[in-house]
Amino acid sequence: MSLLAGLRERRERGELSVDLESTRARVAALEGVATTMLGCVRALVLDFDDLGAAEIKAGIVRLTAQIRGGADAAELGPEISQQHKDILGFAEREREYLDHRDAELRRIIQVLGDGLASVSQGAAAYHRRLLDNGTRLEAASKLSDLVKMRATITAEVHGLRKAVAERQAEEHTATKALQSEIEELRLNVARAQTEARTDPLTGAANRGAFDEELARRCALAAAGRESFALVFADIDHFKQINDTYGHPIGDRVLTAFVGFLRARVRETDTVARCGGEEFGVILPGAGLRPAVRKARQLIVELARSDWAVDPTTKLRFTASMGVASWQHGDDPTAMVERVDRALYRAKHEGRNRVSAAA
Repeated sequence: MSLLAGLRERRERGELSVDLESTRARVAALEGVATTMLGCVRALVLDFDDLGAAEIKAGIVRLTAQIRGGADAAELGPEISQQHKDILGFAEREREYLDHRDAELRRIIQVLGDGLASVSQGAAAYHRRLLDNGTRLEAASKLSDLVKMRATITAEVHGLRKAVAERQAEEHTATKALQSEIEELRLNVARAQTEARTDPLTGAANRGAFDEELARRCALAAAGRESFALVFADIDHFKQINDTYGHPIGDRVLTAFVGFLRARVRETDTVARCGGEEFGVILPGAGLRPAVRKARQLIVELARSDWAVDPTTKLRFTASMGVASWQHGDDPTAMVERVDRALYRAKHEGRNRVSAAA
């Protein structure tokens, strides 16, 4: 071999060595890229055992080991092809699985939303269940778990709707009963108030109610509002009626006298039993003269009236009356004193008559 041929051969061998080192470096780099990509694919595989995730990961690990172990292309070719097919198939199954799970989650949310809207009133238990289901939902990973959860939640919502409807019916019944009780209490209170202001024997206003109304009328008149007149009436010889006919008949006379007065005065007038056989009548808007005329008409009609004591006996009784009208500066005490003096004068002058206060 000539010197020139030897030099050319050594140069070609050197270049080949450089090319070989370069090729080895590229192969090593490609192996690194391949194993890294396989690691990424393995990390992206979700742990769904019912889709075959474990088998896919095992295949990726096996292929990675073959690449790192320097297996030749003849061995790697079929394995890579099979893994490529398996990974694509798994990815498609995983996509469908996730689509179904998302759809199931939307159905669960819809069921929860419908249930929340339908049992929003008085459903504290529902909200507690909702929180419990939310915790279970976060822990759920399998599609079968979600399907079972939706069925459970749907049943719970149905049960809650029924429970709420029953509770509303019970509350409606309880409310009606409570309203009835309240109305009964209101009537009892009104009855008690009326009884507290009513004379139990005659049904006329009692002395307390009379004093309140007289004070109110004096205040109104003093404020420039409506004036009024006051009549005091006393049944003549009432003790004699009791002694002759007995106290039950005396009570009937008192009651009859109240009925007599009420039948001949206005509804706005107050008829009160002030004590014993003495009665007061407040006449709003009346002056002294009209009140005196009214009192005279009353004693005339009363003296002409017959009252049945029993089926065979009738009696007559009379009354004496004093009349006063409100004057500037009058208070209840002053008015009672003036009308009382007028009544005393009527009885002193012979009874069965009317006397007006000065």
